[in-house]
Amino acid sequence: MVRPIYQNLIMLRDLLECSIVERTSRFTVVVDIGGAEAVAYLNNTGRLEGYLARGRKGFCIPLERSRARYRLVGVEDNGYAALVDTRLHEKSFEELVARDAIPWLRSCALVRRGYPLHSSRIDYELKCRNRTTLVELKSAIMRFPDNFAGYPDAPTPRGRKHLEELAKFVSGGDRDAYVVFVAGIPNAKGFRLNCYIDKDICKSIGNALENGVKFKSINIYLDPYLKSIVFGDLDLPIDFGCCNL
Repeated sequence: MVRPIYQNLIMLRDLLECSIVERTSRFTVVVDIGGAEAVAYLNNTGRLEGYLARGRKGFCIPLERSRARYRLVGVEDNGYAALVDTRLHEKSFEELVARDAIPWLRSCALVRRGYPLHSSRIDYELKCRNRTTLVELKSAIMRFPDNFAGYPDAPTPRGRKHLEELAKFVSGGDRDAYVVFVAGIPNAKGFRLNCYIDKDICKSIGNALENGVKFKSINIYLDPYLKSIVFGDLDLPIDFGCCNL
């Protein structure tokens, strides 16, 4: 196996190998660790089709002061692991901003998390050269056959609402907004919109583009050998072709 070109981002020194048994709710998965079953917390409400199949190798970290004993953070994929924990997507993005590593967010500083926008909360407010910039992350944990990551894996009224509200925000002038698709699969070649699962999302994306919302994709995943979250291409190609935009 040829190791990819990437850089270490966040160490997970207490990472443990586990085996998926079954998903029991939106936020819990039963896993097998060392021959004993335990409940693991899952911070991802997506379907994650294929990734939570019985017997698939996963990677957990122990939890303290929690009803679940573990947190499922990754699932084996092409010799490495998809990073399925959306909180770790956020922490990784914050670390990349702090390192000034994202080429299209140079000289930007994090102002706050959870920016209130109409009836929603957008993930981040940044200040980029004295210009207010909002960033909304979207988890892309689908693998297309050509190594593209995909989003969404289920109908997403909330995602469409975010797009519509960001479009209104940038139309006010002198401010920017980004939607960032976090391609959480190893060695992603690009990002592709899965518009067939949500037939209304194309209209929202088209409106957002027309109003000046910027769309980007970054590749972040888990290297279980190094026990580290790593990042690859931070400006992945984006394919909105199924929308005919």
